[in-house]
Amino acid sequence: MTAETIARDGGAPTEPRKRPFTGAEYLESLRDGREIWIYGERVKDVTRHPAFRNTVRMIARLYDALHDPARKDILTTATDTGSGGYTHRFYKGSGNAEELVAARDAIAEWARVSYGWIGRSPDYKAAFLATLGANSGFFEPYEANAKRWYKKVQEEVSFVNHAIVNPPVDRDRPLDEVKDVYMHVEEETDGGLVVSGILQNQDGVVSVKARDVRPLPVGAAPQSHDFH
Repeated sequence: MTAETIARDGGAPTEPRKRPFTGAEYLESLRDGREIWIYGERVKDVTRHPAFRNTVRMIARLYDALHDPARKDILTTATDTGSGGYTHRFYKGSGNAEELVAARDAIAEWARVSYGWIGRSPDYKAAFLATLGANSGFFEPYEANAKRWYKKVQEEVSFVNHAIVNPPVDRDRPLDEVKDVYMHVEEETDGGLVVSGILQNQDGVVSVKARDVRPLPVGAAPQSHDFH
């Protein structure tokens, strides 16, 4: 896998949205030419392929629920980005116990839409994304980027996910000795970082509206729950 991340400007557009994605907008966002392979065959459209379409359609229902008058009061709240719009409650940093409980209730209500069968729905990574606004100072000197991403994901209720585990190849060797396989930085330019290599544990990656790569700095890689 090769990808490019814009480290200095955050890579995120700044035009505000007044509301989250609808189901139809989410489905259309997946028809972007992404390269997905299964059983040696490239998938032309994940929204129609039988291996992925049901999950994708269920996630689209989650987005439509944000606009459903019967659920909207439980699921959504006003943004704090200045957009004048609304967002899923868990995508906004909670400022007090009442807001925290309301965000919890929004998570539960969204899970009811899928009867709990979408284990890593879009709000899964919102647990991290909301901290980009609440604790943006932690990301200095890229605090402005953290705030920009907080604004982006809150206003559109982005489906963001992660890839955090190196593939099980030569695990007895240091990371720098297996850099031809593991993800690593190839080059740092004025536009950002150029990375190449493989990471796995990409839960839900087929149905994520993925366009950008954001590095997560850690001191030491923890043991993955996948390989205990």
